[in-house]
Amino acid sequence: MKLQYLAIICVLIIVPISMVMSVYIQNQIDAILLQAKYDSNLINATYDSVKAFQLNTVNNKYSGISNSKIRDIEAAVNTFYNSLVTSMGGYVQSAQDLRDYTPALLYTLYDGYYIYTSYDNVYSTTQIPVSGGEEDRVQINTDANEYDNGLKPYVYYSAKYALNNGDIVIINYTLDNYITVYGNAQADGSYVARSGYLIDPSKVTNINENSKTLTYDGNVNIKPESLVEHLITVNDDSSIEEGDYYYIVYQNNKIYQDGHGSGAQYFYYTNESKKSYVNAPEIVAYLNENRQKYGGGDHICSTSAFDYYNEAYKFSKWVVEESKLSEIDENDLLLFEDSTRKLGDLTGDERNTYLSDSVAGTMLVPGENNNPLLSESAFNNHRLSVIRKSIETTLSVVIDNYEARNNLYDFAMPVLSDADWYKILNNVSLTTFLQGMSIGFRFYSNYAIVTNNINKEVIKPENIYIVAQSNGSREYHQPGCEKLLQGVEDNTLSIVGAYPTYGFQRQTVDINENNSVYYYPQNVSTQYITGCYNCIVNATAEYDLQDIIAGVDLIKYYDKTENGGSGTASFSTAEYEKIRQAYMTALARERQDIYKSNINLQTNE
Repeated sequence: MKLQYLAIICVLIIVPISMVMSVYIQNQIDAILLQAKYDSNLINATYDSVKAFQLNTVNNKYSGISNSKIRDIEAAVNTFYNSLVTSMGGYVQSAQDLRDYTPALLYTLYDGYYIYTSYDNVYSTTQIPVSGGEEDRVQINTDANEYDNGLKPYVYYSAKYALNNGDIVIINYTLDNYITVYGNAQADGSYVARSGYLIDPSKVTNINENSKTLTYDGNVNIKPESLVEHLITVNDDSSIEEGDYYYIVYQNNKIYQDGHGSGAQYFYYTNESKKSYVNAPEIVAYLNENRQKYGGGDHICSTSAFDYYNEAYKFSKWVVEESKLSEIDENDLLLFEDSTRKLGDLTGDERNTYLSDSVAGTMLVPGENNNPLLSESAFNNHRLSVIRKSIETTLSVVIDNYEARNNLYDFAMPVLSDADWYKILNNVSLTTFLQGMSIGFRFYSNYAIVTNNINKEVIKPENIYIVAQSNGSREYHQPGCEKLLQGVEDNTLSIVGAYPTYGFQRQTVDINENNSVYYYPQNVSTQYITGCYNCIVNATAEYDLQDIIAGVDLIKYYDKTENGGSGTASFSTAEYEKIRQAYMTALARERQDIYKSNINLQTNE
């Protein structure tokens, strides 16, 4: 009987427990599988959105203009939701359903960021009759519980600093060394508004504004450049025309030259791939003068590289000698939360952890030990910390407000790793948040980050490729490619120039609804350009880009002294300088030519 009792106990107790545990474990497995599916769907939708933004901006001739940029971002938002809805299958029915679970989409751009979220700007109106024959009065009623979805106003990467005498200075940062200064920043305390690139002014010498030449860092000789692109244009009769055209960027617009010599005309290349000829007399006069002065009367030449260093020199000299920026210390930063207390008012861990990287002493004054072009400079460390804190503060408020008006889930700003912040702070990127969707007995909460490395928004050091030519063929290389270095040294390769990554992307020309053709801007002189196989296979270049910017002699990695090598340069200095000159010229030219919203502030004369 005892054995029978034990069997009954086993059936009544152990079996139900086993069944419950089995169901529980299966639910956990299903939840993990569903979470993995959501993770994959989120990263794929984020990638699709970034790809849409990338394609729109690369093919949009006016992508730098604010209104055009907003349209490109809104199109990318729609791509994100459409992609996510499709991949979710039957779990959601529409994009509107998904918006309930996406508290924020963060688009970081060159000088600020957009956040796509819900906001309470919805209102209704009531007609109130007015006696005496007057028109009815319109009363605006704010509906407290109605929200719309869209892009919140653009937020600049700004920081406020309070000097010891009470003066306030505002600095707008960017993803590179360009800043805008507002406030009582003049040495005499007067108000000023100035924009410019920060560099070490001591490195700029031999400035000749008449010939547009100068020397940077001893051996980089900057002069007017002959820039050429291959284009396919569509005529009014829908026929197409191919050709190579000299071009420059003038007032943020790329202008091409059609014809040579005295018969030259100039045109803009429109989004419809047509030639829109320049008729403004003052612009034509400027282009003709440029052609005569720098191109020997034959073609227009770009002076953007010279303008970059010359204007940066003047701006940086003002910062060093005439501004009060040398008085600004990190402790003078006003807290983003209230803009009344200073960072120096905090103590202990609160002070030490407020910014991700603490920098002692002055941060904004360039010099030999603080070169803003170098990533490890005090200026860059502070710039990145300020941008990160601005995004963290704004994003936390946005998500907290979303949680307050949405009872589905306790929405909260997740903790992003340093690796995640590196992606966000060093390029145009999209960060998406998906929270609150049920996955069994718990809720899904995660985020995805995808960077956009091919864009016209920002020119990072790694966004420049060197074009080399050999026996009628052209290849583009990373600046540190061993094949490039060796080829230049033994004269099997000659450097043609250097261009940004988006300049090597395939461009689409729509002739009509059913017919499209393609071209590559760098396929000039009927020479097809290809990527270097060595660069593709070996993702790591033979030397660091920071070395070429700093002017460090070229030493292959395995021969560096810290790796046990002799520390001697593997390639001749003369060949190294050819590559450095092409690189530093292109970096300056492309940064000078990108669209900047604050370009029309007080000049740096």
